[in-house]
Amino acid sequence: MAETKVQYDNVDPEVMTGFLDESDESIATLDSLFVELEQQPKDKDIIGSIFRVAHSIKGLAAFLGFSFIKELTHELETVLDNIRNDKLCVNSTIVDCLLAGFDELSNMLVRVRAGKSQVEDENKLHKLLTEIKQLSDSTIQGDTRGISTVLDDVAGTVEQISEQAEQLDGLQDEVLEEVVNVKKDKAREVAVATTGRTMRVSEEKVDIFMHYVGDLIEISESFNLLQKRIDINSDTQLAAEFKDINSGFNQLSDKLQKSLLAIRKVPAGNLIQKVPRMVRDLANSLGKEVKVEVTGQGVQIDKSMIEALESPINHLVRNCVDHGIETAEERRKAGKSETGMIKIDIAEHGEDVIIKIEDDGAGIDPEKIRKKAVQMGLVTDEQAAQLNDRDVLQFIFSSGFSTAEKVSDVSGRGVGMDVVRTNVESLKGSIDLQSTLGRSSTVTLRLPSSLTVLVINGMLAGVGNQQYIIKVEDIYEAIRPKQEEITTVHGHAECLHVHGQIYPLIRLHELFGVETELTDPTQAMVILAENKDSRGAILVDNILGQQRAVVKELDKQFSYLNTIAGTAVLANTRVGLVLDVPGILAESLGGGVIE
Repeated sequence: MAETKVQYDNVDPEVMTGFLDESDESIATLDSLFVELEQQPKDKDIIGSIFRVAHSIKGLAAFLGFSFIKELTHELETVLDNIRNDKLCVNSTIVDCLLAGFDELSNMLVRVRAGKSQVEDENKLHKLLTEIKQLSDSTIQGDTRGISTVLDDVAGTVEQISEQAEQLDGLQDEVLEEVVNVKKDKAREVAVATTGRTMRVSEEKVDIFMHYVGDLIEISESFNLLQKRIDINSDTQLAAEFKDINSGFNQLSDKLQKSLLAIRKVPAGNLIQKVPRMVRDLANSLGKEVKVEVTGQGVQIDKSMIEALESPINHLVRNCVDHGIETAEERRKAGKSETGMIKIDIAEHGEDVIIKIEDDGAGIDPEKIRKKAVQMGLVTDEQAAQLNDRDVLQFIFSSGFSTAEKVSDVSGRGVGMDVVRTNVESLKGSIDLQSTLGRSSTVTLRLPSSLTVLVINGMLAGVGNQQYIIKVEDIYEAIRPKQEEITTVHGHAECLHVHGQIYPLIRLHELFGVETELTDPTQAMVILAENKDSRGAILVDNILGQQRAVVKELDKQFSYLNTIAGTAVLANTRVGLVLDVPGILAESLGGGVIE
């Protein structure tokens, strides 16, 4: 039976949305803080950071009339205050209880946002509140203070009460002032954060603006084409003035596009902020000791990609804990530290973001993968024997592939790594796996830093009456080959032998079924392209020039076309196809490595 919607008529919608957004953002940072607190129980800065989150949410919840949220955060705040004042010593039991409290608080916020009552099960909440209160009321745990210290505390109690009475008077004034400020904020047309330096804008509005910028860049390229025509036919002062104005217009459109992309980006740390808590809980359930080390949290990445990558990243990390990291006893026998380590590194590389997830566990046995691949019929015995260890590891990403001896809630059902690869590739990214048996495993994700209105520097190539755009970074070189550089393999496979390398020849007109008179490579142009797996020589009629292009994705019905990355409006207002060079190499060469 569906729950009845709750009308929060006494709460301004904008104020409530601001409260929910800020609360969610604050709570999202706590998982990693609690893991750090468990490892550094005396760190006052960590305790203070957690305390401030509870205190802030409690104050606003009280003002907005969310009584259950206020009651829960009050009890959490009390426990944290006792820890801060050395009346409680942090241990796993306390951390577990506090985490359960903040998890319930997060659920309450989700329910309020959905227009439901704050609490689904009041009995469950009261049970949780009782557990938290018992922590607050318990005696000092693990404290080794002397009798004299305790007597000093008792002597100071009267003085503290007097000071607290004065603080209450001041607090009343602060609350009244805060209420007045909130009411002032409600009157503003735009919801501005309390610092006055940030503004909350919906993603939809930013995306609409971004599409307008894309249109602006397309117009800019049309102006560039017009300028070339003017330069050829005129050398007047008017032509020179137009050139100057067009140059400024190009610079402005570039800056506008980059600025909007920056607005959509958030720190990559948001992607892995839940990982330390997940590792802690999973390691405890498996009887393992595991730490997480994260670098590069400040790298900027598109917010939409953060949401899409959360599930794949979590699955990869869970695999590290479950399959990679050994038990303390196994690690001790192997001469390792009893505590396993998972390192997550996020770095920028040009327009891409590289995410590496490495564990110092048992690694992956390639022979075990070989046998399983043959057993599943993915390769024959002869083919498996010819593959190197790195290629063998890629079978892990095959659908239904699993070497787990037993099925558990964590892994072993034969689903997961193929889904991870599919999700990463749907984001225009790639995934690679390397492992050293007995020492480590590393998964590397390469992703574009943004998927929103992708603007590329493209080379325009003509084939028959069609025009195609190839990303400049996909081009190693463009040449007109000599006859002696063209050879055949096995009597039919054409290859280009240049720079001491062999490049299989890919005739673009045959791949796309386009009629052309330029079928002789020595009379046309060849684009040399390479990636980590293969290389090829793509035959086109001619190179028409270079231009920026706004790439628009194909409709979902054409998603099976691995050779096309999208479409773009050319400077002459025609629509051209943007080539997916890695996809063309894979399609034409079977994805094999060319030695």
